[in-house]
Amino acid sequence: MSLKIFAPAKINLGLEIGGKNADGYHEVDMIMQSISLCDEIYIEFSHLQKIDIEIDKKINCPREKNIAFRAAEAFFDYTKIKNVGVNIKIIKKIPMCAGLAGGSADGAGVIVGLNKMFESNLGIPEMCEIGARVGSDVPFCIVGGAAAAKGIGTDITPINTVPFCNILVIKPNISVSTAEAYFRFDDMKVTERHNMNLLETALKLQDLSGICANLYNRFEGVINNPKIFEIKDKLKSLGALGSLMSGSGSAVYGIFDDVNKAETALQALQRKYEFAGLFKPLNHGASIC
Repeated sequence: MSLKIFAPAKINLGLEIGGKNADGYHEVDMIMQSISLCDEIYIEFSHLQKIDIEIDKKINCPREKNIAFRAAEAFFDYTKIKNVGVNIKIIKKIPMCAGLAGGSADGAGVIVGLNKMFESNLGIPEMCEIGARVGSDVPFCIVGGAAAAKGIGTDITPINTVPFCNILVIKPNISVSTAEAYFRFDDMKVTERHNMNLLETALKLQDLSGICANLYNRFEGVINNPKIFEIKDKLKSLGALGSLMSGSGSAVYGIFDDVNKAETALQALQRKYEFAGLFKPLNHGASIC
């Protein structure tokens, strides 16, 4: 048996950071949205009785620390399935070190795929429990659509998906370490907290203009990279209703209600930056093709 899974990227519509909990992890208040930028994952049985991972792009990460590998290990540990080998091949479409949850999406796709292959009949809560052992964004990447994420990011509450629009994602040739971003945040000693209520209300009302007017990411001010703000300004000048950096960066997206403006903006920017693509909001997470 062989399966193909689509693993969607996410963008942050809202991201605020709180203090650290007893385990040393930062509390967060986030609103995330799945988009149609997806990695492709292929899983098949193997007679070698081990987990084998193949990725089409070179990633400077030992296999044991790869989220997809760890997700497979966590799945087998949770389900107590023994002595079964799998080959997992990942075709990377989501840029790495971009704040788009590419690694977490792969982890989610592996859990969803293995659940189907081994007929484990795990529900979303059980798969999210496995995902939370691997990475804080993995549960959202399983649930998908739009959701609020609190706690360390694993407390997921689905909300209304962003209404139909065109999302232009740009990644400049810079990479941002999430650990470094949190270190800088701690050093800033931020005391005020941004409230997500207006953004959540706009999502509930399916008000695209209201959503775009209330996009927020604390990390923009923490990273404070001029290239990020340059891209945001350029996207808005080309017709985006709103623009924001996703996660700890460095990808930036613009939301367009006019597909012609979005396509014109893509043509204007795609040769200048490392990655550029036009995508749609999705109402689901990792899914089997």
